[in-house]
Amino acid sequence: MTLVNRLVTEAEAVAALIARLELDANGEYGDSEVRAQLDRVIDVLGARKLCADPGELERRTVIGHVTTMLRQAMELIEHPGRAGGWIYTDPAIIQGQGASTGIVAQLIAGAGIGKPDARILDVGTGVGALAVAFCRTFPGSTVVGIDPWEPSLGLARSNIAAADLGSRIALLSTRIEDFTDDGFDLVWMPVIFLAEQVLEDAVAHAVAAMRSGGEIVLGRYSGSDDALAGALGDLRTIRSGGTLLNAGDVRKLLEHAGLVDVREVQRTWSAPIGLTAGRRL
Repeated sequence: MTLVNRLVTEAEAVAALIARLELDANGEYGDSEVRAQLDRVIDVLGARKLCADPGELERRTVIGHVTTMLRQAMELIEHPGRAGGWIYTDPAIIQGQGASTGIVAQLIAGAGIGKPDARILDVGTGVGALAVAFCRTFPGSTVVGIDPWEPSLGLARSNIAAADLGSRIALLSTRIEDFTDDGFDLVWMPVIFLAEQVLEDAVAHAVAAMRSGGEIVLGRYSGSDDALAGALGDLRTIRSGGTLLNAGDVRKLLEHAGLVDVREVQRTWSAPIGLTAGRRL
């Protein structure tokens, strides 16, 4: 109980932090007594300045990340014995997962990858949040988002329409292994959701979709030397149907696919994601 009480306290604390951010995001004050206690938690955390003006993208990213992680954790409690695979239909999980990836477009651009008028392939586009972020980060770009999971694509259509980006983003219900288009300048592929038995073939198809000089970026859960955080990231990957890979594994995967200039993107962020890039000759 001592261990559990400590961990539950941390879970409740992050929930209080997100609740406070949600109120601000929605322009609401909420119940005065509840808000007073939320503010008290924020002060104990020393997060008052962080909550004051985090920026819209960071706020959406943090809210989405925490929401999907906590809801996936509850699903783990409810169905601890199920095999790995992305089976979620809860809109809050799916939307939260998408919102948590929106910052990836800025990370890629910050690493000097991509160009303003890029043609981009978003593998596993989900609810289209990253596709929207790509369009806003690279102003003249167009995006093809592919995903076989219809519950996500249904939300993606609504999100893209709400962002008024239907003329720049095309959605296709397909797996990368069945994708046949080509001529892309930039390909994003999260190995978080790709099973080991299809991974090599999936990367080969992604590379085939790239033009000469095009770049691919593979993403995986990473970024902490903390043993518990690492173990949880691996658990999350397996529960999502993905493959456990370290930076060296991903480099070998891209080099085996014939790519050059393969490198781990230098981390300038605290988000729990590692990026590995490669270029097609």
